[in-house]
Amino acid sequence: MATTVAGMSKQQLARALGATGAAFGLTSVVAPRVVARSYGVPVSPAGLQLQRLFGSRALAISVLALTARTDEEVDRGLAVLAGANAIDALTALAAAAQAGRPTTLRAVVSSVAYGAAALAVRSMKG
Repeated sequence: MATTVAGMSKQQLARALGATGAAFGLTSVVAPRVVARSYGVPVSPAGLQLQRLFGSRALAISVLALTARTDEEVDRGLAVLAGANAIDALTALAAAAQAGRPTTLRAVVSSVAYGAAALAVRSMKG
């Protein structure tokens, strides 16, 4: 198992994933239209509220990565991140008929990629 990737340790990579998630979450909370449009989701008051809720969840999960101090805390945060993204991908697939292919594809690809990155970092030696 690798101990570094691109010169970054497991804890540094976990924090980078956390910072990425925090940026996504913050954008979803303060500028939900931007994120909704990038996913191809129709902009409506209800949709924007859901995007904000999704963003607040992303921020909360990101706090785990950004505040982790021990290897156990890092691993726990990465597992939560991977699990949440797996659930997101599955629910996107379940709603594919109603959401349409482009929106579903964007949701599944981004969730799988982010979750896979979390698992890859989690598999590294601390």
